[in-house]
Amino acid sequence: MTQYSTYSLVLREHIADLDPLIDRWTSGHFRLTGAAQGEAEEFVGRLKELRADLVSRMTRPDLDGRIASQVADGMTVR
Repeated sequence: MTQYSTYSLVLREHIADLDPLIDRWTSGHFRLTGAAQGEAEEFVGRLKELRADLVSRMTRPDLDGRIASQVADGMTVR
C-alpha cells in the first residue's frame, strides 16, 4: 500500500464519519427554534465545509509527490 492510498483511506474514513452527522442534522429529526436553530445551521455548514475539504484533498493530483518529498525531507533531517 502506498502512502497516497493509505492517506486516501484515512480521508475516506473521516468522510464516512462526517456523513451520518450531516444526515442526522439535516434530516429534520431535531426540531430547533431561535438561536439553537441558527447554531445548528452553522454547525451543519461547518461539517459540510470539512467534508468538502477532505474530498478536495483526495482529488489533488500532486498529493503523492508532495507526501513523498515531505517524508524524504524529514528523513534527511535525522
